[in-house]
Amino acid sequence: MTALRQRRTRATTIGLVAAVAALAAVVGLSVVGLETLADSTAGHRASEEGQPVVAQRLPFTSTALLGVADEDGRLTTLVVGVLESDGTGGSIVQIPVAADPSSGNADTLAPIDAVFTVAGPIAFREAVERLTGLSFDVIEITDQQRFSQLLTPLGDMDVDLPGAVRDASTAETWEPGPQLMTAPGAARLVTATDPEVPGWGYEPARAAVWEAVAERVGAGIGSASPVAVDTDLPVPGSTDEFLDRLFAGPTEVRVLQFRPVDATEAAERVGPPYREAFGADVADTVVLLDRAEMLMVFGGIAPARLGAPLDAPIFRVVNGFDDGDTEVVGKLPADLTRTVVNVLMFTKVNVVSVVDRADTDVPAVTQVRVSDPDLLDGLAGVYEPHFGELEVVRTDAAIDGIDAEIVLGRSFIERLAADPGGGMAGSSDTDTGRAVDTNGADADDDDD
Repeated sequence: MTALRQRRTRATTIGLVAAVAALAAVVGLSVVGLETLADSTAGHRASEEGQPVVAQRLPFTSTALLGVADEDGRLTTLVVGVLESDGTGGSIVQIPVAADPSSGNADTLAPIDAVFTVAGPIAFREAVERLTGLSFDVIEITDQQRFSQLLTPLGDMDVDLPGAVRDASTAETWEPGPQLMTAPGAARLVTATDPEVPGWGYEPARAAVWEAVAERVGAGIGSASPVAVDTDLPVPGSTDEFLDRLFAGPTEVRVLQFRPVDATEAAERVGPPYREAFGADVADTVVLLDRAEMLMVFGGIAPARLGAPLDAPIFRVVNGFDDGDTEVVGKLPADLTRTVVNVLMFTKVNVVSVVDRADTDVPAVTQVRVSDPDLLDGLAGVYEPHFGELEVVRTDAAIDGIDAEIVLGRSFIERLAADPGGGMAGSSDTDTGRAVDTNGADADDDDD
């Protein structure tokens, strides 16, 4: 069974609406158009006769989930690792341990660190799969000693802490700024906790350690060799094997913005079993991630691993704009991508692949390239009010597993320039409160 077939049948649930503000971006969508898209069974109704030749596959990428727990067994840091398609190097994506799996869309909140403590490893795995939309080849939650062993091949690391850190249990402290850190020191830092500091308040310090790991890897220090094509890539059977491949090539770190839930909402919505994990006070125990940002990140680095749970068309978004193109509307290129992803989620279609780079050709008019135009009747009527003029064209070179590819055109910029107050969602518009960046400060609205 191919990775794409696994993705189509996977039971992982992906939330469809990021937040209330995201709805403002799609007010006025045709009800008829929504029903048409939601009812479409792309890939099932299409006749095999006359279908274009598949000219491209989404690259298979190996994934790992790695966490570290303190001496009390409480999860303190969590990352998703994704290898490049040649099996060397890749990405580390930091996931806040206090993140709610539904990004706030369920009736109750269940921070994944509390899920790990209360419900055990299987429920924890399912919660992270639900949050990220990914499946994982390797999953391991380590203690300090094991984590130190995993980092030992890197040697000493240069960690630049954005602020002071204190571990209440040992009274060990780390001053802000650059410092040389051993693997055991890094392990102690990522498991440091203090009752006086919200759990999410340590995320910037954890990020500094992961960034130091990527910096130390440099061009690669692992022993693994690249493979010619991803079909030859062996699936890592252990964390050690995965990290050997990850450390064998350049590695980047991505940190997701999050919004802390206020004390009142946490007290009302954190489920009773998970509330007990925090004691009497549940303030500052849960944060919400932006669904659109997660799809943008994982759709860019692991598209073949993202779930497509809906019996609906599977979309790919391509944005070739650079900063100069979008300056006229006062937005970053990523803001436009986020807007498109939010609208697509609201119209109940699957988004599994996102290409967000300036080396892609930008057409004059936004194009929707489809394998079978009959599957997407009414698409233009649904999306033109929000994306501007667009044309639906039949692709001559289909991408395996993709039913529709939206390639943003300059007509989208014209649409935004003509109606700048048209309710288009930006990089932080889906947040109903503060977004926290990698330095723990409130994120600027123009940053992505």
